[in-house]
Amino acid sequence: MFVYILKTAPFLRIVIPFMLGIIWPIPLLYVLPAGFFLLILHVGIGYLPLWARFRLDAYRGIILQLLLVCIGCLLVDAKEQYKHHLIKPRPDEVLVGIIAAPVQSSQYGYRTIIKLETKEQLLIYFPPDSAVMAIQEGDRLLFKGAVQLISFSGNPGSFNYREYCAARYIYQQVHLQEGHWRHIVMPKSFLLRCRNSCLQIINQYIGGREGGLAAALLIGYRYDLDREMVNDYMQTGIVHIIAISGMHLALIYASLIWGLQWLPFPSLKGVLIIVVVWGFTLLTGASASVLRAAVMLTVVTIGKFFLDRDSSTYNQLALSAFLLLCYDPALIKDVGFQLSYLAVLGILLLNKPFSSQSYWLRKMGEAITIAVAAQAITFPLCLYLFGQFPLYFLPANLIAVPLSTLILYGEILLLCVQAHWLGTCLQWLLTMMNTIVAWIGHLPGAVISGLHISVYGVLALYVCIGALLAGKKGVVYIMGAICLWSLIVLPGRLQKQRQRVMIVYNQPRHTGIDFIQGSVVQFAGDDSISANMLRAARTFYEADTGRLVGFEQLGHFICCGNKRLVIVDGALPAGRPAKKFRTDYLLLSHNPRVAIKDLQGFYDVGCYIFDASSSHSRIEKWKSECYALTLRFFSVPDQGAYVVNF
Repeated sequence: MFVYILKTAPFLRIVIPFMLGIIWPIPLLYVLPAGFFLLILHVGIGYLPLWARFRLDAYRGIILQLLLVCIGCLLVDAKEQYKHHLIKPRPDEVLVGIIAAPVQSSQYGYRTIIKLETKEQLLIYFPPDSAVMAIQEGDRLLFKGAVQLISFSGNPGSFNYREYCAARYIYQQVHLQEGHWRHIVMPKSFLLRCRNSCLQIINQYIGGREGGLAAALLIGYRYDLDREMVNDYMQTGIVHIIAISGMHLALIYASLIWGLQWLPFPSLKGVLIIVVVWGFTLLTGASASVLRAAVMLTVVTIGKFFLDRDSSTYNQLALSAFLLLCYDPALIKDVGFQLSYLAVLGILLLNKPFSSQSYWLRKMGEAITIAVAAQAITFPLCLYLFGQFPLYFLPANLIAVPLSTLILYGEILLLCVQAHWLGTCLQWLLTMMNTIVAWIGHLPGAVISGLHISVYGVLALYVCIGALLAGKKGVVYIMGAICLWSLIVLPGRLQKQRQRVMIVYNQPRHTGIDFIQGSVVQFAGDDSISANMLRAARTFYEADTGRLVGFEQLGHFICCGNKRLVIVDGALPAGRPAKKFRTDYLLLSHNPRVAIKDLQGFYDVGCYIFDASSSHSRIEKWKSECYALTLRFFSVPDQGAYVVNF
């Protein structure tokens, strides 16, 4: 089966080594001479006599594959040099840029993304101010402020926001103060005007919670989505419904094919389809899954209406991946890109025709096989990324996909007729879909959580899936993959049983410390600290709350094993002790008005720790004192959570 696919899809033989070069890039120092040598070798074989070329033909193919790996490495290096350019403006320098995303509310005010005139992107935080809501995407912003690297809490198991932004070429942030910014209203582009018109019509005729969902379904505008509703869709495994994906573009493509049947000129029909497909793609923000569908549909349209030929779907899939990765190799790290291609590949490999005399039974059977095929192929990656499995994904898909299709066509009609009765009908359909999804998501056992696996587990599961597709011969590969996975996982499991870790968490205005021994964890700190943060870290270390052996706490003095920790959150006693207290760590929390030199009179400290409960100015003062006294210290707000093995 796989040999047949490779024969009918030549672009697969190109994109696979190209992707390997992007995933595991070789340093430029090695890849340039290697690529030059391979190129000379490939060209040199072409000048050999015919009999020699015939004998070396297989090696020439291998050389070409290695050259593609080198091209992938070079492309990554070229993009890395461009995207890691950081700006260092003067303190009084005024920066100018264009707002690149709608303004959103954040924990301390508002935030948005700005694209500077030098093409760099910055994450901008505004203070709470009603004037901020007047800023729209496409407006110009003049501002000045301290440009910093995007912060990352460093808490084990927590979402790495810095890495998330880096994948979108955003590396720095600015916290603006009142009066340090001014925005200028600018003429909007055609696409922005179209999107704003769509949003205005949706808010006028649907509005509310359902209006946010309608905007996400139609044009991929996710900024007004209700968080609880998004969680319900995640619980049921149908979050792809509210994220513009290839399914939405395929529905529009099918409508265009049907609506343009009357047009007698194939070339004109193809041009119209391509223009509408790419117009919709750009209107929705050009996410990875939509780009994949747009490129594939463009290839299909060109073949059907311009060249009058059909090509392998596998070839179209590989070609679209190759073109997108040439445009932006960082897309390979995008979760939407990965899940989109895997889902389509699963449908192509596993979807079997469902035969029935009944039209509705046949359609239901096709929907079931498509849902199961897509879920089966994306299952290992979803376990690695999210650590959970939605048990009721099948009934949720069978209900939500037809409803969302009907709603999407209804919204397109609403844009044309702008009738209140149609808006009311769509609002009712959206409410019904949300109610059903929420009910399914809250059923007992709706989600099986805690299923985190490693990269090796993902590879082993995909080997098992491939072996199942190979038939009876694949049983040996399944057993081998499971045994190899077990051998790889075993050392890590043994290490988890012997782990001894102390974590000082990074949460503003809070103090939290976890002591982990084996699979048991004991907490010390504020009761109001984030439960989600603690749960993520304990899941990461596979530990649960309990009583540690050798753990003692007396007020602000903690002893765990052979390590001592002292927490100072207030003024020191009046007199100095005759003998200093020896401690491995001293944690300064909740802004105590103490000086490092005064602490030295009470404690013999191995390392000072400043947690996120203290103010920035106080921490900077302590850091300056430690530098002057050449003392070891760790600043949690600046360096992330303090994690140490003991």
